[in-house]
Amino acid sequence: MAKTMAALENGVVVNMIWCSDAQEETDAMKSPGERPVGIGDTYADGKWYREGMEILTPLEEAQKKNAEYEAALREIEEALGVEA
Repeated sequence: MAKTMAALENGVVVNMIWCSDAQEETDAMKSPGERPVGIGDTYADGKWYREGMEILTPLEEAQKKNAEYEAALREIEEALGVEA
């Protein structure tokens, strides 16, 4: 099997490369896992960023959206005086 690895220069992704599953991470090669990382994104302190915002996995993004919707629903219910 193979996996995608990000080639980094000074913390910036300069290329995306298909590597063997046995390829280990180094300072210059990091695995983004399920994160949709691309050229120009950055890596710092174990996290991936695009334009200053952390890049989340699709599941993390869905969980974040769900939490936002739940918070908005609570606000609406409070404004209407509805008990959950």
